[in-house]
Amino acid sequence: MRAMGACVALCTCITAQASTGRYPGYGIDFGTAIQYDFSGLRASDQGNKVTTNGYFDITNDMHFRFNPNNEIWLSTEISPVTTTRPGERRWLGGTGLNVADLHWYHQGEEDTWRLGKFDVPFGRAQSAAPGLYTGDFVAPYALGGMIGGTYERRFSSYTLGTLAPSLSVYAADTSVLSRAYFRPSSQARRSDGGATNTGKPNNVAAVLNWRAPAALPYLEVQLGYMANHKGDTNAANPTAANEQSRTASVRYLIPFAPTTLLSPTLAARYVDLVPFVEYVRTHNENGVPGYNTSYLTTSLTLDTGRLAWGLTHTNRHISPAGSGSSTEYLTEASVVYHLTGLIDVGLSGGRSRQGGQTSNLVGMQLVLNGAF
Repeated sequence: MRAMGACVALCTCITAQASTGRYPGYGIDFGTAIQYDFSGLRASDQGNKVTTNGYFDITNDMHFRFNPNNEIWLSTEISPVTTTRPGERRWLGGTGLNVADLHWYHQGEEDTWRLGKFDVPFGRAQSAAPGLYTGDFVAPYALGGMIGGTYERRFSSYTLGTLAPSLSVYAADTSVLSRAYFRPSSQARRSDGGATNTGKPNNVAAVLNWRAPAALPYLEVQLGYMANHKGDTNAANPTAANEQSRTASVRYLIPFAPTTLLSPTLAARYVDLVPFVEYVRTHNENGVPGYNTSYLTTSLTLDTGRLAWGLTHTNRHISPAGSGSSTEYLTEASVVYHLTGLIDVGLSGGRSRQGGQTSNLVGMQLVLNGAF
């Protein structure tokens, strides 16, 4: 099955007609992943339960370019849209297609903006921390698929590097784009409640990215504040509150033998170490009054040519009003082997504790990436 998935993606790339480079024109970035997850759940009142899930995760980013600075960006993903139940063992189950992004994208020399359906640029653990499972663990504050717009302005100097403040306004997507296709799926509704589900762009995220000052050329810092209005209250959601989040993260690349040449990198003579730390504090998470959380993610990545080794730990401290606090966590070690310039093989394993239950996790992934 893995070989078949890779062949399908390769055939798609070979038969498609690439852009001529003229405008208007188009381009496609694609990724085809075949992943198998194993979870061994240990619960005191349920005994041990083994859950397995094998699936395709196929992403496509299509860019229709009007000129060098403006394009329409359409991103889709075919993946499971229903979660596995404890003890369930399935292969290619619950799969549907989601429209992740559909927006107008502009990138000039000093500014960038997006208008439509997009991911809010708040928090970096989903993209910066290695491993297969951290992205899902920090998803409550990494907002994807919002309707609205974001604007970023870049200021550069030799001594300070690049300062890039951005401002985003948005609301949760309750349009037809919120449905999953190729399987029965309902459209998101205002009555679902939750933070950002307001039907108008009155939710705001302000973020400052600082990169590459002269004294620390491999430094990346992010500071951000996000304020999300509560959704409607009704019989299903009788209480609601506004949500606020703050984030601070630092990522630094330490090259042992700096080079931009491809040959020493592939020969494993290029080595770098990348520590990453991110802290996020959220008040009234998902619009639940008094449900306060904090996330602390630390990771370390070691790149050695074709191999990338990673270790990530995320603590989620929960402080609900009127009851005792608790701590959930996810720890995973991972390795990615760059088989070719297009094909990666990944393995990730670790342990998670959520909702009072502890699980051992193992995941394997074969990825084909490309563009035309």
